Amino acid sequence: MTKIVYKKIIIFFLVLLSLLTAVNVPVQAKADSGNAFDNTNVLDDLRSADGFNILNYPFTESKDIRIINFVEYCYSFRANMRDNYGLYVYIYNPKGLNLDTRNANFIQMAVGYDENGTPNTYEKFGLKYLSKAEESNYKNLFYKFKIIDREISGTFFFDRVNSNERRYDVSGIEILTYGSNLATEYNVAGSFRFTGYAKGYGSDEDAESTLNSEVKELKTITLQTHSTYYRTGEYAKDHRHDLTSVYFSVPNRFFETYGALQKIKAEWYEYETTPIVITSNSAVYDLLYPYLGVNVNDNTEIPIQIYTGYQEMVGDNGHYDKYDWAYNCNYTDAVNTRCDEINYLFSTEGKSISEYVLSSERIKNYVESYTKTYKNGRIEVPGKNISADLFERGLSSERTSVAYVDDNIHHKLVDFDAGDTFDMLNYTDSNSAWRRFFAGLFGLAPRELDESYLGVSLIRIVKDDDMEKADIARTLLINGSETELNAFNAFYTNAKNNNETVVLFRFAQTDYMCLPVMCYNPFTGKNLDKNGLFDSADYGESTYVVRESVFLNFDIIELTFNKDGVYTVIPVVNSPIDIYNDITLPKQVTSWWKLLLTYILLILLLILLAATGILPLILKGVVWVILLPFKGVAAIIKGIKKRKERER
Repeated sequence: MTKIVYKKIIIFFLVLLSLLTAVNVPVQAKADSGNAFDNTNVLDDLRSADGFNILNYPFTESKDIRIINFVEYCYSFRANMRDNYGLYVYIYNPKGLNLDTRNANFIQMAVGYDENGTPNTYEKFGLKYLSKAEESNYKNLFYKFKIIDREISGTFFFDRVNSNERRYDVSGIEILTYGSNLATEYNVAGSFRFTGYAKGYGSDEDAESTLNSEVKELKTITLQTHSTYYRTGEYAKDHRHDLTSVYFSVPNRFFETYGALQKIKAEWYEYETTPIVITSNSAVYDLLYPYLGVNVNDNTEIPIQIYTGYQEMVGDNGHYDKYDWAYNCNYTDAVNTRCDEINYLFSTEGKSISEYVLSSERIKNYVESYTKTYKNGRIEVPGKNISADLFERGLSSERTSVAYVDDNIHHKLVDFDAGDTFDMLNYTDSNSAWRRFFAGLFGLAPRELDESYLGVSLIRIVKDDDMEKADIARTLLINGSETELNAFNAFYTNAKNNNETVVLFRFAQTDYMCLPVMCYNPFTGKNLDKNGLFDSADYGESTYVVRESVFLNFDIIELTFNKDGVYTVIPVVNSPIDIYNDITLPKQVTSWWKLLLTYILLILLLILLAATGILPLILKGVVWVILLPFKGVAAIIKGIKKRKERER
C-alpha cells in the first residue's frame, strides 16, 4: 500500500470516529479505558474506510505482519474529557497465523523527547485483543488491538503528547502465535502524527471535526541476539561467578553517522532456579525420581537423603556434623540450607559426572515441559506457562538491587552505559586455615582471583585483535566450548564481510552454585558409592546440586550513540530470547585430605628409600632401562660392522 492510501485510511478513520463519539460524563481516563469503539469489528472498520480494498491484502507466505492503521480515538486537551480516549492498531497478518489473543503481545513506542522533539526514550506497552477477521475467506487475516497505557515516570500518553500535534512513534510490534513461548518482533516503524480534534473534543465543542494525520519515517536498527556465558573459578567454596552476555552486529553506517555506542537499554525477566540435582548414579536417580515434586518435609521413611559435609561426631545416632544443603534431613544440630522438595532431576545418561555438561537446551526443554506441580502457580512472564515451583520466589540481594519494573523484582529494565564496569568478587574461602594452607601448598587453591576481573566493561566492541588472541574465550569472557567458539567465529566473520561491527553486551553477573553431595540410605545406614552400592562415601563422585539464574524474554529496546557529545537514540527491533546457561561440573573431584595423604605418603616413601640407599639403585635402574634400547641398537650396529670387516 502506498503512503498516500495509508494516510487516506487513517484520515477516514478519524472522521468516522468523530461521528461515532459525543461529549461524555467528565472522567479522568487512560488510553486503555473502555469505550464503544472497543466493540466494533475489525472487518467492519476496514470496509468502511475510504480507499480500502481487501484485494490489496492477500494471504501470502512472502510477507510479514505489519500495521495497516494506527488510530487515535477522541483525544482532548481537557482532563475531564478523556473518558473515550484510546490508541488502536490494526494488524495485517498475511500468513494467516493464529495469533495469541492473551495479553502476550506488545508494541514499542517512544515515551520521551529531547529539546528538538526527537525521541530519546522507548518503552513497551501491552496490546489488548479486541477482534479479528472471522469470515471463512479472510479468517485471521486482520486483527484489532488496543494499546494498554501505563504510567511512565508519572505520566500517561495524554500527558506526554503536545496537544497541537500528538506524536506517537512506533518502532516494532511483538506478536506471539499459539504454540510458541517467544514472540516475534516485526519492524513497523512509523511516526504517527495527529492534529486537530474530533467533533466535540476541541476548544470549540460545537465545531465539526478538524482531525488530520500523517505518517513520517522512523529510523530503527534490526538486531539478532545470541547468548553466551563465562564462568570463573570459585570465589567462595562451591560458588562461582556466572557472567551472562549477548552478542549482535550493528551496520557500520550507524557508527559512522552517529558515533560510538554509548548506551544499551534492555529488558528481561530474571529468576533463580531451585536446586537442580544431577547424578551419574542410576540408583540415586531411581530412588529420587518417585519424590520429584513431592514435599517430603520431615518424612524419614523415604529411602534416600542427599547432603554435604561428612564428619564423625560425638553423640547418639548421628554422623551429620555440618552440611550446607540437605534433602530430607531433620537433624537440628546441623547448619544447613533446607530444601524439602526437589523439582529438577537429571541423569548423565551413562556419562561420567566429571565429564558431563547439562546443555542449555535440555534445561529449557525440561522447564517448559514440567507439569508435576504448580503449588506456587505460574511465573508471571508474558507468553509462558511455566511452573513457579521451578524457581525461587525472590532474588539475591545483589540481583534485587538491579532496576526493575513496578514492584516486580523479576522484571528488569536497565539502561547500561559504556562507561559502566563491574568487578568479580575475590575468593573468600570458608574452609579452615589449615585447609587453605595445604590447598595453596599443593596447588589446589583457586587460580582465578579478583585481580583478573577488575574493571570489566559491560559493552565491548569486538575487534580483529581480540579474535587473534590464543584464548578468545578468556579475552572476551565468553563460552569456551569448541561448538560455541566456532559459532562466535562464524558470526564475527559474517558480520565483518557484511560491513558490520560485533558488539558484546555483558548484562548480568550472577552466582553459580555447584555443590558436590553424598547420597545416604537411612534404611541401611550406608552411603551410596558411585556404582550404586551402599558401602562407601560418594562425596561429589556421582551427584551434584546446582543453582543458577535464567533470563526469559530478553530483549534490547534501544541503542544510544554519542558523536562529539551529541546523543542519538535508535529504537531496536529484536525478537526476545530465553537464556539458560549450560551447567558445567568440575572435571575432577578429590577430597583434599586424600590428596594431602597421597603427597605425605609419597614424600615419606622417598625419604625411606633415600635413607636405606635403595633410591640411588632405583634411579640407576631407571636410567639403565631407559638407555637399554639405545645400547642394543649400538651393539647391533657394531656387530654388523665387524662382520663386514671379516668378509673383506
